Amino acid sequence: MELNRFSLPVAAAIMMINASLLVQGCLEEERIALLQIKTSIFDPHPNHFGASLLLSWGNDALCCGWPGVSCDPITGRVNLLVLYNVRGWFIDPSKAAWSRDASMGDWYLNATLFLPFQELKTLGLRNNYMAGCVAHEGFERLSRLNKLESLDLGLNNFNNSILSSLKGLSSLKHLYLDGNQLNGSIDTKDFDSLSKLEELDLSENEIENFVTSTGFERPGSLDKLEILDLSSNRISDGNLSFLKGLSSLKQLHLNKNQFKGSMEMKEFDSLSKLVELRLEENEIQNFATSAGSERSLGLNKLEILGLSFNKFNDSSLSFLEGLSSLKQLNLDNNQLKGPMDMKG
Repeated sequence: MELNRFSLPVAAAIMMINASLLVQGCLEEERIALLQIKTSIFDPHPNHFGASLLLSWGNDALCCGWPGVSCDPITGRVNLLVLYNVRGWFIDPSKAAWSRDASMGDWYLNATLFLPFQELKTLGLRNNYMAGCVAHEGFERLSRLNKLESLDLGLNNFNNSILSSLKGLSSLKHLYLDGNQLNGSIDTKDFDSLSKLEELDLSENEIENFVTSTGFERPGSLDKLEILDLSSNRISDGNLSFLKGLSSLKQLHLNKNQFKGSMEMKEFDSLSKLVELRLEENEIQNFATSAGSERSLGLNKLEILGLSFNKFNDSSLSFLEGLSSLKQLNLDNNQLKGPMDMKG
């Protein structure tokens, strides 16, 4: 069968026109989905931050220009959706500042609202009083969004159960769960499917350690992880063996935890690519091997070491001799006194 000689040019022209319309507006199904999100989470209080952000949604058909929304310039599909502080935040006239309206209570998200956005790469839901998801409508339903790379759930009220619902999001590279209610032991098997993860922020929780369901500590399959923030938790000296398999790690934040006395350095032996290590605001006195003798950290690429607000004294700094790449060392607010021997 011979093709009509006009069929290809006409088809190309139609595609160009459709592409132009998509870039100027957005897909109708995605515009409708955005309006459904607005209906689901809209906070009608006139002084609330969410009202100012979402109030304009739907005033025109150009949803790619709505606040918190961005689209791919070629396909016109939504690729970024940032809904920070859209529930419960209001302007307090007496303080002339933003405050939280505790009367609104927790919010349980229906994550299926985001399923229409097939090219979504970034989803930000920070600071929204979220305590969980509607039954059977959690983040596990988003496994079809295979382009989703960044998920920000920070400053909410999620507990440990949120981790198991994220297993299907295998395309994730950046995950932020800081400032939630994660506590106690975290089972590392919940991260096994997140093999592409490069950045993980679990700071400002109450995590004590990482274990598997069998009790043997391990890092799961996070061998591409480069940034791990565990600051402001409750991790103590004997709970760092999970670091052993994190061979790609470049930044590790362990400041504001519960490390005390002599810190065993064998836990850091596998972190040969580490560039930045933050240990501020603990009660560390020195670094030692299991045999008790001090030694260098063995972190040949370490450039930044934060040890401020600990209990180091003049005689506990011999570990610095092997840190030949070090460019920034913070030792303020320790117990250093008198002259310091700067040899090495």
